[in-house]
Amino acid sequence: MTTVAASQSVNIGIKKLGEYVNDAYRLNIEAHNSELECRATISVDDADNSISPTELISILSKNEITTAIDLEQIAVFCSEAAEGKNLENFLLASGSEPIHGEDGWFELIVATGKEKTDLEVDAFGRVDFKSVQSFSNVTPGQQIGNIYPPTEGTPGKTITGKPVPSKPGKPNRVIAGTGVRISDDGTQAIAEKAGRTIFENNVLSIAEELVINGNVDLSVGHISFNGFVDIKGDVLDDFNISATKGINITGAVGVCQITSDGPVTLGTMAGMGTGKITCKGSLQARYLNQVTVECRGDVNISHELRNAVIKATGSINIPKGMAIGGELIALEGIEAKILGARSGAKTSVTSGIYFPETDQLQKLQRRLKSLVDQIKTISSTLAALRKKPPCNQSKALREAIELRIGVLTQRQINLDADREEVAEELLGFAVNEHPTANPKINILDAMKEGVSVKLGETTEEINNEISGPISIIENPEMGGFSYLTYSPLKVGAESLEEVVG
Repeated sequence: MTTVAASQSVNIGIKKLGEYVNDAYRLNIEAHNSELECRATISVDDADNSISPTELISILSKNEITTAIDLEQIAVFCSEAAEGKNLENFLLASGSEPIHGEDGWFELIVATGKEKTDLEVDAFGRVDFKSVQSFSNVTPGQQIGNIYPPTEGTPGKTITGKPVPSKPGKPNRVIAGTGVRISDDGTQAIAEKAGRTIFENNVLSIAEELVINGNVDLSVGHISFNGFVDIKGDVLDDFNISATKGINITGAVGVCQITSDGPVTLGTMAGMGTGKITCKGSLQARYLNQVTVECRGDVNISHELRNAVIKATGSINIPKGMAIGGELIALEGIEAKILGARSGAKTSVTSGIYFPETDQLQKLQRRLKSLVDQIKTISSTLAALRKKPPCNQSKALREAIELRIGVLTQRQINLDADREEVAEELLGFAVNEHPTANPKINILDAMKEGVSVKLGETTEEINNEISGPISIIENPEMGGFSYLTYSPLKVGAESLEEVVG
């Protein structure tokens, strides 16, 4: 059987490498995407004598395509062709795109500094910035940042191994503003006066505070800085705020990411299921709707939580309001006027749990399950491929199956190694003791039917509405919960258990 190679005109953007025709099939090999991909089209006339992986690899090698070949794709292509299927634009080999150089960048390296500093203010007593990158308190002569040069990048390769040039990064254009100088070698930014660093429109200077008098919108952009930010207006959708000393937002917050190393205070926030607040201090708000909160302190809500996920390493307090739907998790207790509703989304409350540990445990468990599922799928596929092949199976199909078995076996070995690593990490995972843990819930008015409550090792769904004021703790001796006369959260569940016992 003779294979004939032919050359024809092709569409713009596609380079035809060759056409191979014989009694069994017609094969076209083409280079796509600036020779970063090799794709094949085959029309099969005689499936028993269809192309084998060895033949196909030989054809690709004659076109100088060797290291870019995807063996699993070769196996699948030949398997499908051996079953008489016609294939179009099937990917057989891939090159690598160039990685362009990273732009030069500026790094602030100083800490926040003193809480109280002498302010440099305008006639209204505030400093108002439209676009803020970073702030930090410094002293004269202190290095406040590093200036990194751009990198050259890494060339890519076509399917034939030819280099694809990369573009070098652009240099960073840091301008020394008031109170800042650049070192003689151009690698350091040095403060010349005391204050807080500002990075605005590529200008680095020294000031003391940040106040946004209006809304955070396109005229301001994202805010990320070391210090305290005070926003007098609203934060519109998709504008993220990050600060190290704390955040105060007088108005409403939309679908945003609010991140602070200190406390956060805001009016209302409607997160639409994706908005998130992460703070290492306490959180205060009037109303949160469909917001996720991860707080390393206390959460205080004056009016309402609705369909929110609230996690706190301190306590969650809603003494004059209600929580409807969503999930509340606190280490040091939960207190609310009303929990749950007779209809609508289910409300879940957990107290006495340190959420960073449980979140990490769940992450490892999900990872292990994913690995196990992948291994089971590959094992099932291998079992089917390893069945005794029929006597009438073509040589090409047998070779393709053997190649695919080899590829999948190696993948299974890699997944097994990952599974053992995650399983070992899970085995060594330990939950620490937390002295401030307080598995206690205070209800000031009512807990509605259907609320799911978890305290310690006990989880129950409330079947009938419970009226307050009342304190709820776990009853480890009798099982279930103990419903006690109300006491403040500062009275721990452990001391109440001794009284009950």
